[in-house]
Amino acid sequence: MARLVDLEGDEDAEAEANNQGGEAADASNLKENPNVGLFSAALTCYPIVSQLASYLDLNSLHDLARTCRQFRANLLQYRSQLIEQTLRCENENANPARRLGNALHASFDVWTAYGRDGTKIGRITSGKLGACAHDLVGPCRRCGKIICRNCVLKAPPASSIRQRHRRLCKTDMKSPIDRLMFVERRYPSPDGDGGNSAITKPVARSPCTCDDSIWICQPCGHSLRAADTTYLRGWAWRTRYSTCGGLGAGLGEGNEGVECGRGYDCQAARELYQEIECDADELASLQAEMARAESEGREWRGGSYATQEIVGIGGAVKTKIQKRALVGAVVKEYEDERVSGKFLGREQGGSNRSWCSWCERVVLSKKDLDWVRRSSESVASSSSGDD
Repeated sequence: MARLVDLEGDEDAEAEANNQGGEAADASNLKENPNVGLFSAALTCYPIVSQLASYLDLNSLHDLARTCRQFRANLLQYRSQLIEQTLRCENENANPARRLGNALHASFDVWTAYGRDGTKIGRITSGKLGACAHDLVGPCRRCGKIICRNCVLKAPPASSIRQRHRRLCKTDMKSPIDRLMFVERRYPSPDGDGGNSAITKPVARSPCTCDDSIWICQPCGHSLRAADTTYLRGWAWRTRYSTCGGLGAGLGEGNEGVECGRGYDCQAARELYQEIECDADELASLQAEMARAESEGREWRGGSYATQEIVGIGGAVKTKIQKRALVGAVVKEYEDERVSGKFLGREQGGSNRSWCSWCERVVLSKKDLDWVRRSSESVASSSSGDD
């Protein structure tokens, strides 16, 4: 008995089976890779990656590359180009003399102390100015200017951080926390003539994080401590003045009470006439109006209904003008603060929400933090239930 075997047919069948098995294995490998998607495909496109890198510093770009091996492989091919296109500090190309002056001012404000008798104790600073860093860059929490870790305000003492709180009015205290995370800002209109027209846009501002880290540029931090001292002295003065017979000047009385910490962004803000010192533009407009009056045969000297001249320190004559401005509502007064003379204890302890005068953001209270934690937990539980 003889058996005939077709060797060529078996080899073709075996090769076809191997090819099908390899394609199936490749398809299964592609399906098993969860990092292959639209975003990973976008990272292979250089124009998209270059625009993305302009919004990230070196640390953020490094974290993005460490997300997965697929992202790292896509970004590694453009490594040298992306490093040069990352986010840069705005002071990198600024005048070194101005940068040195800002650094010395910040060091002087931080390292200047006062003795028991009120004498000023100065400390020696090195005056060195380092180059701008590229690994930690971000916008200022107050003005939005892009700064690096070398241009950030020096960390103040722990006692000064508690003085940044501002009390909120009753309307802002009871409103939802989401409404305090948006402020209205005016920007020049792109279609305006000569930059005179402006448009108003809402700007999102996250809660204050000055307790953990302070990211404020040095120009914004020059007058922070002076403003905090003036604010606390205003509380003490209004309490004492009202007890000495002054009417309408208590903490929560009339128009002379302590204003809401949000200022003109207060939800219960009102318009009042305020006397403010004229800036350079207003003085130039006043001089132009006086020159026009002289050319028409009229004469105008001194002040007017809206403009007043006062003699300042050293005999300098200053011009003040009355303008209608939005002023925050009057905040609430607590009787225990009037008796003890210690103010803003509820805000500093976290019992009430407050406003940070450094970064101009809301400081969440303990109740707000609990609400945020419960809402995040409910969102996480609902998303897990849908899966």
